[in-house]
Amino acid sequence: MKKGLFIVLDSGEGGGKGTQIKLLAKKLGEAAIITREPGGSPYAEEIRKIIKESPNAKQANSETLFSLFWAARADHLKNTIIPALKAGKIVISDRFDASTYGYQIVGEKNKKLEQLFWLMRKLVVGKYVPDLYIYLDIKPEIGLARKTSQGAGEVAHFEERELAFHRRMRRGYRQFFKSVPHAIINANQPVELVECDIAEAFKKHLGLYF
Repeated sequence: MKKGLFIVLDSGEGGGKGTQIKLLAKKLGEAAIITREPGGSPYAEEIRKIIKESPNAKQANSETLFSLFWAARADHLKNTIIPALKAGKIVISDRFDASTYGYQIVGEKNKKLEQLFWLMRKLVVGKYVPDLYIYLDIKPEIGLARKTSQGAGEVAHFEERELAFHRRMRRGYRQFFKSVPHAIINANQPVELVECDIAEAFKKHLGLYF
C-alpha cells in the first residue's frame, strides 16, 4: 500500500532543479528521500552512464532512449521509490516520466511513441504515480544560457540540441501536465521567489507546510 508522498521536480535545461531540490532536502530532513532519473537505484545508475556518458550517446535515436529511460525507471521504482513510499517517506525525484514525454516524444517529434508511453506508464508505474509534478518553467534561451555560464559538468548531450528542440520539449511538458496533478512555476525569477512558489505548491496541493 502506498503510504508516503511522491513528488517530482522537473524543468528544461537550466531551470534550477538542483538548487531547489537541495533546499527541499534541508527543509524536509529525514522525512524525505531525494532521488533522480535516469538513475536512483544501482542498476538504473548504470543505465544513466550509458545514456549520459557513452561516447556513442549522441547517435542514439528517440526509440533507443525511450527504451533505456523506461528500463531505468522500472528498476528505480522497484528498488527505491516503492520501498520508500511503503515506509511512509516523502519521495522527491529529480525528473520522472514527464521528461520522457517532453524530450523523446514531443522534442524529438516522435508521436508514434505516445500510445506506447501511456501503456508503459500503466505497466511500469501502475498505482505509484506521482502525487504532484512541480515544473520549473523557464524560457529555453534563458535556461541554456544559464547552463553555459555554469561551465563544464556532467556530459549532457541534450543541452547541445538546437533551440527549436528545447521549445518543442517545453510544449511537450505542458501537454503532459494536462493529464496529471501539477504546479507550473516561473523559474525565470530569482531563486528565493521560486523557493516560495514551491512552498506554496506544497501547501495548496499536498497540505504540507514549511
